[in-house]
Amino acid sequence: MSEAQPIVFALVVFLSSVSFVVAAIVYFRSEQEPDALQWRFLPRFYAYAMLFISSLILLVGGGLLLKAGLSHPLGMEFSYRGQLVYAEIPQPLPTPPAVTEEPEDERYWGPPPFEGIQYPEEDRLRDLLHGATFVVVGGLFSVVHWFLRNRVESRDERSLSFLNRAYLMVSGVVYGGLCLALIPTSLHQLMLFYLVPRGDPERTIWSWPVPGDTLGYALVALALWLWAFPQLFKSLELERAEK
Repeated sequence: MSEAQPIVFALVVFLSSVSFVVAAIVYFRSEQEPDALQWRFLPRFYAYAMLFISSLILLVGGGLLLKAGLSHPLGMEFSYRGQLVYAEIPQPLPTPPAVTEEPEDERYWGPPPFEGIQYPEEDRLRDLLHGATFVVVGGLFSVVHWFLRNRVESRDERSLSFLNRAYLMVSGVVYGGLCLALIPTSLHQLMLFYLVPRGDPERTIWSWPVPGDTLGYALVALALWLWAFPQLFKSLELERAEK
């Protein structure tokens, strides 16, 4: 699993829960929809919920694809944490005690020499395959449920639709919150990666920054937020014009 995925999942669950509760409170207090839309509440709710889940699938797939893609021009160490490789020491043949001049501990024990850092190509290929699968599935689900949303809710009704505003609000809160958390983290890791000396890899490899992991999710979250944020304000302007 990607190192950034647990943080992304935790933020998505938290922000989605908070924004959904806020939307539900506002709806039951004042934002009642017209009767014509209320009769189609359940299919409309399903369509919007699946559109949001599809966008989350696109977030995961896009993050994995960017993580793997950035490692090609910028190097494997930009997106993946390597593994220390040590030389194999052949075991010495036993010798009679009379011939041995050194203690046995000094002849047989000691750390193997360090050879370098290995970055398995399988990790990048796995992320490419998983990312492409998530993007294709998320894209197909988005297209199918976008058409379904248009069937159960016309463009003229969308300005009166509370579910549309709630969907855009939840998307804006979730992806905006991810941007606020992931973009500064990515910038910090980039500065550490390019400006701070790494030192002895045997001792410091586990503290090395891996900016490509977080940067991929940050860029996808930024794209989704830039898509949802203008639409949210446009829906509010249409609602104000209707009133």
